[in-house]
Amino acid sequence: MKIKIGLAAALLTAAFLIPAEAKTKNPLQPPPPAVPVGNVEAQPLDAPTPPTLEGTGQAIDGDEIAIGDVIFKLDGIAAPLMTVPMGPEARVALQALIDGQRLTCDVLDRGEDARHLSGVCRIGKDDVAEAMLAGGMAAVYRQTNSQNADQRERAARYDAAETEARGRNSGIWTKPAAEDVEIEQAPAAPEPAMDKDLLRGWLIQIPIIAFLALAGLTALVVSTQRNRAERKAAEADMQALLAILLGEVLSVRAAAQAAFDGTASLIQDLPIPTAQLASLALPPMTVFEANADKLASLPREVSVDMVQFHARHQIVGKVLAQASTLRCEQLRAAFEALVQAADEPMNRAEKLLD
Repeated sequence: MKIKIGLAAALLTAAFLIPAEAKTKNPLQPPPPAVPVGNVEAQPLDAPTPPTLEGTGQAIDGDEIAIGDVIFKLDGIAAPLMTVPMGPEARVALQALIDGQRLTCDVLDRGEDARHLSGVCRIGKDDVAEAMLAGGMAAVYRQTNSQNADQRERAARYDAAETEARGRNSGIWTKPAAEDVEIEQAPAAPEPAMDKDLLRGWLIQIPIIAFLALAGLTALVVSTQRNRAERKAAEADMQALLAILLGEVLSVRAAAQAAFDGTASLIQDLPIPTAQLASLALPPMTVFEANADKLASLPREVSVDMVQFHARHQIVGKVLAQASTLRCEQLRAAFEALVQAADEPMNRAEKLLD
């Protein structure tokens, strides 16, 4: 009897507990709604701007250099655009300066992103922008006044380099030669005679008309001969100037080649001994500097080649001034670049002189 009573109590207890548990663990009950999350708008962090950029570069135009994936604008100067006269020549001049050279560029400002920077680039201690100004291939361009002593000193150097190039009429400052054109006044037309004397008047004026025609023909022949003689004289002067400039280029090239060959046996990763530095001097380009204002009389391609070679000669001269602190292989690279830079003007000039 006790067993039956206990079994009944257990069944009643189970009857009350099972519905409650089923009620709390109903699998058909829908999950609670998701809480909406708002849009998060945030710009990705840009890479920090480096204070200095180093490496070799490729000229984009006369005042911009591609260094790796960075486009670096030379601060303080402006060169002609590639679509206007002297724009391609300015790019060629900049490429000649930086070709194969290691650049050290101080970043002063940045553009729309970290790939567009601007500042001052140097080859050793030589300011690339100042060299472009000295060669007449760029002009000074400043958006704001100088703020500190370094900027004021750099602005003064840039102004001096541009003034010197203007004085030599170099590059973009070359003044085109104006040709004098003589305009001969036509003789006054004879007044018409009266109708009744028309025939007689014409008969009387025939000798005068013949004389005037002969005089005009004579003047035309004389003018043509004079212009031809002037053109021949100008061509002779151009060839004479080209010949002496070519002789100077050959002299500089020979000295650079001798210096390159004479240092081949030295230890390349050490400076050149002091006793041998005196024999590495280059002859000055006095003929070019004395006739810089006459380069406009030469063909355009030849004058551009001469300006670029003169700029390369100046760079190598500055490298020689620091020869005691540089490795032998660096000096030999500068001499080799100068020899290669002489080949282009020599080839063009020889074709013109043939």
